Amino acid sequence: MQADILDLGKLERQFDIVESAGVLHHMAEPIAGWKVLTNCLKPGGLMKIGLYSELARKNIIAMREEIRQSDMGSSDADMKSFRCSVMKSDGDHHKWALNSGDFYSMSELRDLIFHVQEHRFTVPQIKEILNRLGLKFCGFEAGRIIQDFKSVNTGLDDPYDLDKWRLYEETNPNTFIGMYQFWCQKL
Repeated sequence: MQADILDLGKLERQFDIVESAGVLHHMAEPIAGWKVLTNCLKPGGLMKIGLYSELARKNIIAMREEIRQSDMGSSDADMKSFRCSVMKSDGDHHKWALNSGDFYSMSELRDLIFHVQEHRFTVPQIKEILNRLGLKFCGFEAGRIIQDFKSVNTGLDDPYDLDKWRLYEETNPNTFIGMYQFWCQKL
């Protein structure tokens, strides 16, 4: 089924599992969409969410600002021209892009750097939204990231403590370069 997230309440159904990765952060009002998804979740149900990290996207933010200041469009020719200039650049905020597979596909490049609408989040914002929506954080979904986190956060409950994740991300700002991907549970 294909539908607008904001219209999902019309289904008058609830689900055990809801997944939304790479969608909410492109909505005009991401929290409104997240609330609708939460309403579609049964009590005790699990939800997987994917959102962009404000800290991890600092290089993308800088490139988006370059694009905005140059009045560059988002045609295929404009995107290819920008990609070529990044490949020739010595700028630190450009170098990371060369290691991203998304940089070399036109559709992925459009989503990565040229998307017309993007909201980014911080761990404290996620914590606040989860509380507001009646959701409990169940953990990030990323084996290597969790393993690295546990090397400096050794408490049994540390992987479920968003305050510790905030500190960890501030020290390691590229941790969630792809996006935050985490599970939560409806209380």
